[in-house]
Amino acid sequence: MRPNLAVRDVAASIAFYRDVVGLELEHAFEDGSFALLRRGGAELVLVHAESPQSQGAYLYVTGVKTLHAHCAERGVPIVGPLTMEPWGLLDFVIEDPDGHRIAIGERQEAAT
Repeated sequence: MRPNLAVRDVAASIAFYRDVVGLELEHAFEDGSFALLRRGGAELVLVHAESPQSQGAYLYVTGVKTLHAHCAERGVPIVGPLTMEPWGLLDFVIEDPDGHRIAIGERQEAAT
């Protein structure tokens, strides 16, 4: 699945997801209406909307602790702390400038 998030300012959201979350810009329309970003096998689409409704998405990463520290250092609103979930994911939740809540996590090795 690829989440499509409606945002007020595509360029500002590109900067947030590129510079803070670490996604790479794959393509953006010159008119500022659309952008596609990627990280590994994950994709995220940003689409311009005058009044976006907040949504949620889950981004699987490697190095979740490093990314958590990176987000905290940059003042990103972390609305869910770094937590080891019972189903084997270590994750946290951020809120982007449009109020979208993005959970970011990494699958952990089973304890032996």
